[in-house]
Amino acid sequence: MINYVSYRKFITLKNGKRVMFRFLNDHDREGLIQLFQEAPDEDTRFLKQNVKDQKMINYWIDHIDYRKVLPLVAVDMESNQLIADATLHRGKHSSKHIGEVRIFVSRAFRNLGLGSMMLEEIIGLALQENLQWLKAEVLADHKKVIKAFRAKGFETRATLEDYFIRKDGVTHDVVLMLRPVMKREEAEF
Repeated sequence: MINYVSYRKFITLKNGKRVMFRFLNDHDREGLIQLFQEAPDEDTRFLKQNVKDQKMINYWIDHIDYRKVLPLVAVDMESNQLIADATLHRGKHSSKHIGEVRIFVSRAFRNLGLGSMMLEEIIGLALQENLQWLKAEVLADHKKVIKAFRAKGFETRATLEDYFIRKDGVTHDVVLMLRPVMKREEAEF
């Protein structure tokens, strides 16, 4: 079982910056608000929830439940700012063996390997949490994101036409990607 309070992992990005992974906690309210408020609208308009709504962020912080959602954050060790957020949403009932992955990385820290490292960490955490499958829903036109998920063992299972609708009413196709938490070749030694 993961010790959610003391969990820490330190990594180095391609540019040499040191970053710490840890779980979101109730002291992160302002940091999470800042992460999303500073993000351009074009970066947040494709997220499932309106992360610019401070009431939503407050709700998340006030209702942290690691048994439902594992919220992994990346902290820049130099500035002590939250720079990325990756969540593992556990399924319910007949989907309790499946976790949905969502990742957001601030613009200044993209293309440095951070998103891929967070995805690797989420895969490892899913294994520790005894999940069997990971699911990701990626906009079909986000080719780089799809490629990154494929590089971590996710496979396209379906393309859902007009599945995502933005606030302005524009729809987008979504690629449904799945990955077994423990791939067959990883289970063998």
